[in-house]
Amino acid sequence: MIQRNYLLLLYFFFTMCSYGKDVYISGNKVMLREKPSEKSKVIRQLDGNTKVTVLGEITNDNSDYRLWTKVRSSNHFEGYVYSDYIFSSLQSFSTVRNVSSKLKFELKNGSLRILDRKTSELLDTIFVGSRYQKVFKTEQKGHFLLIVLQNDDEEYEGVVYDLNLHRVILKNLSRQIHMHMCYFESVSPQNLFLVFDAGTGFVRTKYVFDLSKSEFHFFDDMRMDLQWIAPRTFIFYATPKEGETDLPIRKGDTILLEKRIWRNGKIYRTKTTRYTYQD
Repeated sequence: MIQRNYLLLLYFFFTMCSYGKDVYISGNKVMLREKPSEKSKVIRQLDGNTKVTVLGEITNDNSDYRLWTKVRSSNHFEGYVYSDYIFSSLQSFSTVRNVSSKLKFELKNGSLRILDRKTSELLDTIFVGSRYQKVFKTEQKGHFLLIVLQNDDEEYEGVVYDLNLHRVILKNLSRQIHMHMCYFESVSPQNLFLVFDAGTGFVRTKYVFDLSKSEFHFFDDMRMDLQWIAPRTFIFYATPKEGETDLPIRKGDTILLEKRIWRNGKIYRTKTTRYTYQD
């Protein structure tokens, strides 16, 4: 009994030590709520970076499995926010709009030159090797620019360029993605993840790139755009495997899809299902 009480006291001590630290709520229109629920009353709406003190954490297992953080602001407001919006340091909110339409590209001697379309001013030079002779396409999401290169043998290569920082974020994308059939789908809130989609028709794969860890997450057979609901969380639908559900996988021309939550690399299953037509 004494040992059990000692362990409980030790657990309580280490748990409380993680609380009381100062962090930042960073984002646009972040809701501070009375309770850890998306249906709870909004105390106030926060923008930019707001310094707060952590009071505790709780997981909402009844709806979307989000992790909530209870916080206290400097003016003594207390409430809950999605933990996705909690950061240990100040975050940047700078953006670039409609930049790609003002750019032009030149490939020469293995280097990709990025120039201002109107003035022809050289903005940057990226070494890409001599294998590629032209720019196949460019796509911009936020201040990130996907540049797809092509050679005469119909081989393709991808580079992601940060228009704010003026540097390459990703290169040699063809090692991970079939670039010929790839498009730049989205950027997560707070610019934490980049999403690429590759494939044809119903045979598609999503590639979610974690900018902080420089690693990919792969999702096969995901046909629709994933839905970001917070900086580190998105919703998607997947077909359960045999033995994972008591429901029939197929009903005539429809197939069972289960709503799932992806949060910072972990997947949570929900009880929400639907049947969708499939060829």
